[in-house]
Amino acid sequence: MRSWQDQDVMRFLGREAPRYTSYPSAHHFGPLDAGTYAAWLNHAPRDQSLALYLHIPFCQQLCHFCGCNTRATRRYEPVADYVDALRQEIRMTRLTLGFTPRVHAIHFGGGSPSMLEPADMGRVFEALDAGFDILSDAEISIELDPRHVSERKLAAYKAFGVNRVSLGIQDTDPGVQVAIGRVQPLEQIEAAIRLLREHDLGAIGVDLVYGLPRQTTDSLARTLADIIALAPARIAAFSYAHVPWVKKHQNLIDTDALPDTSAKAGMFLQISDALTLHGYETIGIDHFALPEDELTRCFHAGTMRRNFMGYSTLPNDLLIGLGASSLGELPGGIAQNIPQSTTYANRIRAGELATARGWRYRDDDKARKAVISALMCYFKADIGDILVRYGYEPDHLDVEIAALKPFIDADLVSLDRRVVAFHSPLKMLVRPVAACFDAYMSEDGENRYSRVA
Repeated sequence: MRSWQDQDVMRFLGREAPRYTSYPSAHHFGPLDAGTYAAWLNHAPRDQSLALYLHIPFCQQLCHFCGCNTRATRRYEPVADYVDALRQEIRMTRLTLGFTPRVHAIHFGGGSPSMLEPADMGRVFEALDAGFDILSDAEISIELDPRHVSERKLAAYKAFGVNRVSLGIQDTDPGVQVAIGRVQPLEQIEAAIRLLREHDLGAIGVDLVYGLPRQTTDSLARTLADIIALAPARIAAFSYAHVPWVKKHQNLIDTDALPDTSAKAGMFLQISDALTLHGYETIGIDHFALPEDELTRCFHAGTMRRNFMGYSTLPNDLLIGLGASSLGELPGGIAQNIPQSTTYANRIRAGELATARGWRYRDDDKARKAVISALMCYFKADIGDILVRYGYEPDHLDVEIAALKPFIDADLVSLDRRVVAFHSPLKMLVRPVAACFDAYMSEDGENRYSRVA
């Protein structure tokens, strides 16, 4: 097996390919009416627990690099009004379900969920407790901006049962922070993590981003040293996706200051080498976790999953999305709410579910999803075995397997009968490999996906 430096990988780097947090990718979603989603809810399995995702689409300011569905506001009134709509959607969802489901996980994402005042967070949990059976060992997680962590809010989170926190750090270099419009001194980050641990919120993950403007190998080395010293249990290192045709505010990024594709690949290897040297295990294409973290345990047990939030320890794919732009998945397909927060709230106040778009599963979608998920999680997929499990002949995807030849010739992929294995320290290259099994890639135009780097 040739080393990655000797492999002809540059022709694969820089391609556009999905990140496969869903299959098919959200680019393929089409209109989905609320009646269809209501039917899916009404027929949701009653013998399985499920997860809830609540989206808080507000920030005090919009970072230049951000790809999230959010809006900037200095006023709290829109946030409080949104909480009213969110509570109503929770009640409507429970009534549509027709039973009280058990909940094994709740995740608050954004935006900046830390914008919620404790009283409003309490109102949300009041609605959740009234509509759902939240299991005593449920994972309750929240994404936090280190600039908005306070004693008062952390005490409230702990009282509400929050037991996992994700901090958006991105980079600790002052010059990079200025370039991306997110200034948060290292001292502020250290203080936030210290407060979290003082409030017994020690299951901490941090998000880093590589490929940012003004980021260099030297600055990244300093950032990695800073983060390693903080010893979070879990680190996600995401590749910056510059998609100004989707997120107009990314035009504020100086493209001349962005590292090129080759430099980004080197940055990923730099991150991987530094973190593994300090005891973190590489998980999937962009996660790193300490041996005692639950994600690492699930990885080794073969139970790790990939969903809208990335890599997950959740026991199944059942997920109900609540809030503007939120995504959910049920056996019938994927549903997404209206992305614009005011329009979402108006729809809810009118007594209607806010479903806007989604995907009805069809044909062999679930079998292909299982193949892609295995590659994205474990870099190996027994295609024949997966197909038989889903009721297909073992040769059902042989045409797709044949399309792997360029990757096999480059020693990125090996094939033993119908067992496909990916081999490269450049983990992101598994995305175009997985795309060989995507039935909808041929429908794509240009500038639909982020580039592989």
